[in-house]
Amino acid sequence: MNEILAQWNHAAERYAAEQESSVNAELSKAEVRKRFTGLEGKTVLDAGCGYGVFTEYFREIGADAVGCDGSAAMLKIAEKKYPECSFHLTDLQKKLPYSDGQFDLVFCNQVLMDIPDIRTVLQEFSRILKENGILYLGIIHPAVYPGDWISNQNNIKSAKIIRDYTDIYQIEHEFCGKTTHFHRPVSVYFNLASEKGFHLTHMSEPGAYDRNANISKLPLFLFADFEKYIPGNPRGSEV
Repeated sequence: MNEILAQWNHAAERYAAEQESSVNAELSKAEVRKRFTGLEGKTVLDAGCGYGVFTEYFREIGADAVGCDGSAAMLKIAEKKYPECSFHLTDLQKKLPYSDGQFDLVFCNQVLMDIPDIRTVLQEFSRILKENGILYLGIIHPAVYPGDWISNQNNIKSAKIIRDYTDIYQIEHEFCGKTTHFHRPVSVYFNLASEKGFHLTHMSEPGAYDRNANISKLPLFLFADFEKYIPGNPRGSEV
């Protein structure tokens, strides 16, 4: 994990700049804004907060929000960009520095697919969430993302060939400097979440590729709401 965090330290400035101008990133932000419109009085952890854009959003809509990330370079950008927010340097693969049942919402967007061991991460998320608290996960869609594009007769990318979907494997990227990505089938994420006491309440797969190229019906992202569920107790989160 230290090597991966070093990669993100190196990539931080370029990543933050590109996320501010990316059409796909804006679509991801729009999905989050649609899901969360008011969190007055709620405690929120933005886990893997990066340069802090969602921590700031949650603060703006009334939450007592804190962001944490393992990349010191990312947090340096976040603290400069959003000085009213609270940020902690935290390795998500270790025991988190938060109390049992501290948060109403753990928000983890576009992070888990870049972490080699997510079992411990999900266990810690369960520990720090209140009973009936919400875990909101966003990942790059593993059923579409790693495929090779196919172009139509007009040389427009129109479909993807997907290989080795059911395998778990590592991918090296060069989008903003070298970063490591871990491909896992959707079932791995959902089964581990269930194992750690989470109940799926909603999932969305918004089309997020280039609408001008007529490929917006392929999802780039997958978003899922999970509720921390203790059998025998009433359910129904207000988040």
